[in-house]
Amino acid sequence: MRLTPFAKVFITIVILGIIGYIGWHYRDKLPKRGKKQDAATATTATSTSGTATSTAPGATTTSTQPSPTGVLAKIRESKVLRVGMEPDAPPLHYINDNQQEDGFDFQMAARIGKHLGTERVRVVEADYGELPALLRKGDIDLIMAGYVPDPAIQGVDWSNGYLDFGLCMIVQEGMLSSYRDVSDLAGKVVAIYDDPAAEKWVQANIPNATVRKFSGDSGWFEAVENGQADALIYDYPFAAVEIKEHPRTVIAKYNLNKSKYAVGVPAGNYDLVYEVNKALDQIRESDQYATLMKTYLASKSEAFMKPVTGRKTHRVVAGDTLGKIARQELGNSERWEDIWKLNTERVADPNLIYPGLVLILP
Repeated sequence: MRLTPFAKVFITIVILGIIGYIGWHYRDKLPKRGKKQDAATATTATSTSGTATSTAPGATTTSTQPSPTGVLAKIRESKVLRVGMEPDAPPLHYINDNQQEDGFDFQMAARIGKHLGTERVRVVEADYGELPALLRKGDIDLIMAGYVPDPAIQGVDWSNGYLDFGLCMIVQEGMLSSYRDVSDLAGKVVAIYDDPAAEKWVQANIPNATVRKFSGDSGWFEAVENGQADALIYDYPFAAVEIKEHPRTVIAKYNLNKSKYAVGVPAGNYDLVYEVNKALDQIRESDQYATLMKTYLASKSEAFMKPVTGRKTHRVVAGDTLGKIARQELGNSERWEDIWKLNTERVADPNLIYPGLVLILP
């Protein structure tokens, strides 16, 4: 049977109509092209803008600002404490002779991590000025790098102090008789590491001093040794290590001021601050803390191993503590603080007395 042209047109229209009807009726069940591409685009937009309220299936969002309780929960879940520290900064953090990470801060971080229930501490190294940004981004959980609590550092809350320290005065050994006190440096040349706090202290306490600032890896001790500066004003923790490489210099006075290093915590993580403070309290009250101090921060000064005329004194022997000396000399171990107050300029810390040191007694 032969179809007329009209019949062919009519049948074509009917077939197209049927196909159109099926397509419309089952439109939600037909496969669609480009869905994965759309999903990827949505994920990227959400991750970068942070303003979307929903994402495609499987997409994740990343926040650079931890929630107030998020950091502690993450630490406990991962059992890893990520701590930001400066590279090669003895005695706080360095690689020891066994090619292992070591230092006072590293050992303190390990003990904080144990208190938090972690199995290991992972150190993330960065320069001093870069660590707060890593903390704010969530790349690290804490910062420990010789930070004095500073409200100008945004996005960081601070723990209680984990190390009390002060600036010390360092002079050439042969000039000790001339420069025994800060007042002897009036009008002299004073070297400092390029540290605003040290410079401010010198300007406030040494009249008419000429300040010579040094940075980099060396120069400040050498200035004293070579006569380019009459004295060096320097943070004690670093002086304790570096002075051993400069035997022609000597610490003439300790604790010129009072300061403290603290742990930096992402702002708003009050539960983490609480737990870090709790850990620090326990560590500082333990015998371990005194051991850490002696291991990493001990130093001797010939200036304070000589007899003191006109004063009651005690020469430290092996095994002495201030409490033991107070019980022996004053009849009451609790009077160790009375001894410490008289000797803050002669020794860096109550835990750092050493055999041969001459202590002044009440």
